Amino acid sequence: MCIGRALVTAALLSSAAALLAQAPHRTGETKGSAGKPAAVREARGLVQRIIATGEVPLPGAWVVLHRVGSDVAAPIDSMRTDANGRFVFRYRATGDTSALYFIAASYDGIAYFTPPLRKPVAGGGDADLLVYDTTSAPIPVSIRGRHVIVTAPDTGKGRLVIEVFELSNDTSLTRVAGTPEKPTFETALPDGATDAAATDGDVPAEAVRFEKGRVRVFAPIAPGVKQLSFHYRLPLNKAPVAFPALAPAAVLEVLVEDTQGSASGAKLKKVASVNLEGRPFRRFLAQDAPGSSVVTVLAPTQVGAVFSARMAFVIVAVGAAMLAGLAASLMRKGPLVARAHELGDADPDDFARQVAALDDAFAKKDSPTDDERADHYEARARLKSRLTSALARRDGL
Repeated sequence: MCIGRALVTAALLSSAAALLAQAPHRTGETKGSAGKPAAVREARGLVQRIIATGEVPLPGAWVVLHRVGSDVAAPIDSMRTDANGRFVFRYRATGDTSALYFIAASYDGIAYFTPPLRKPVAGGGDADLLVYDTTSAPIPVSIRGRHVIVTAPDTGKGRLVIEVFELSNDTSLTRVAGTPEKPTFETALPDGATDAAATDGDVPAEAVRFEKGRVRVFAPIAPGVKQLSFHYRLPLNKAPVAFPALAPAAVLEVLVEDTQGSASGAKLKKVASVNLEGRPFRRFLAQDAPGSSVVTVLAPTQVGAVFSARMAFVIVAVGAAMLAGLAASLMRKGPLVARAHELGDADPDDFARQVAALDDAFAKKDSPTDDERADHYEARARLKSRLTSALARRDGL
């Protein structure tokens, strides 16, 4: 199961890169106020295995402390848990001052990671990990949210389409791929789609295959919610465009870049339009969109400006109200998927400070490039999503 560990590590590094974008990078050994080496930090945690009756400590589990910075990313310490599943790491923060530190535990071939260790002494659950048995059986992976973003044509022959799925495993098992004919998740592409490609995130791009009009995921899907992102191109002679659904979606969102564009089917209803970077998008929403349904999109054929796939992914952030409802829904599902290690640090004030620091750093840039703007919006969208989840949990939703 080495591939599972590699895929989860890739997802971690992708998330870490977004978080690292919020602070300037400085290198050299971290010093205290008197010029002395930084104080020793500590992380005390517990590794537990989920079984049908609850959580049990996992003795002898191999745990690794990782450091991810702009200068170097590597494991810096490791140990096995004691008879009660506990471990203690002591370390100093060195090098890049914005580097992030994580703890990973491997079980049944899959690696599970904590959120970043931000406190000098991480304990009281901040460094705890839950691990799960794996199965290649067809346990359900449901669609909490699906976003379809249809942009204006950027050439006289085609347009870019972006899709983002929130996939939820509500069981106590990590689903892994079996044979090449048994992916962990699968959906369909519309007829005529070309140049399909996945984007790194919770589901690493290398774990996604595009075969015979299907999008097939072979990454492990642990309990909780994971995001899958991909894009493709459609020719302009496909009008209207039919987007098939192989499974129900708790929330379906369709964004069409044009004041006259429309989307119908799957219980969609038009809601308030949105604007991003001066570009108008008509927005359509549906709750409990049925499986085996078809979304029909009428989109303009007039050629517009080029819209990069990287920038387009952050459009999902405009669905903040929908994502807040999604987070609240997850909180009501019970403790398994609402644990702090799945949703991140439970302190909303910490996330709010991170958003403010990110905005402040971006505001100081005189003439940000398109890539810098994309980095900023992507990192901000991730933090806002985690802030929403933390607020929902704090308010008891």
